[in-house]
Amino acid sequence: MFSLRQLKAFVLVAENKSFTKAAKRLYMTQPAISAQIKVLEDRLEVQLMERNDKSVVLTEAGQLFYEEAGKILQLYEGFMEAIDELKGIRRGRLLISASTIPGEYVLPMLMGEFSREYPGIELCLKIADTGVVVQQLIGRDIDLGIIGAPIQHETITLSEFISDELIIIGPATEGTRDLELTPSELVASKLILREPDSGTRMMFCKTLENNGFDTESLRVVMELGSTRAIITAVESGLGLSVVSRLSALDALQLGKVREVKVSGMGSLERSLYLAWNHNRYISYSARALLEYLETNKDRINKLIWSRK
Repeated sequence: MFSLRQLKAFVLVAENKSFTKAAKRLYMTQPAISAQIKVLEDRLEVQLMERNDKSVVLTEAGQLFYEEAGKILQLYEGFMEAIDELKGIRRGRLLISASTIPGEYVLPMLMGEFSREYPGIELCLKIADTGVVVQQLIGRDIDLGIIGAPIQHETITLSEFISDELIIIGPATEGTRDLELTPSELVASKLILREPDSGTRMMFCKTLENNGFDTESLRVVMELGSTRAIITAVESGLGLSVVSRLSALDALQLGKVREVKVSGMGSLERSLYLAWNHNRYISYSARALLEYLETNKDRINKLIWSRK
């Protein structure tokens, strides 16, 4: 009645709300995608989508068909992988997207060991802020995500991975030696922060709000998309910042920056989370990595924090 290619075209248009984006994902032209959807609608004798200049909206029938089409595609992917497993083939391509801290400071030390154990699995790691990783998971663009904040979404499953701690850092000058601030003094200080969708900034702002502060009034003198760039900016005396202790270990040990204590604000300990879309088929490659990380997370914690 219809082909897997037509189903995939429909699902991608529905998820991206755009024929153009779906066409790019499938390396097809927009008219070709439109033709695939038209064939589906003709065969089902029902309109699946309402099209306008700005977006694509599913009809009631389209929403129902989208849910079932997604299940069919997942079953197909699972079937093909199961056949490979029966053949003894252990291969695959695993797309991982991680927020800055796990992506830059945790996963690289693990990927080599995992690849030696599973040489047939090709790993592709992308680094983005937590908000982007979550959107990639929702859009089924990646297999697994690792994020720095417990984002809630109906399609996302989270599993605590390893522990982390946020700290306030300042320039390593005489004036900041053994410096301790009150939360009010911190809020009034010049701050260099990550972008709003980063897990680090989300947790920092949540902690301040829990202490009764309006985060809209923070003196943010600079926003940077890289934790390394933030540490360099702090080292240069441009302001204070909040960063993961993992990311600041080298700079602290070399005396390039100093930790600034904040009295009465409470702990900034957090967890990093493994995340996946439970509506997407969990491939052999993804299951292998999840099992590897879960089995080794205590050892990973000790390895990371032995440098503290």
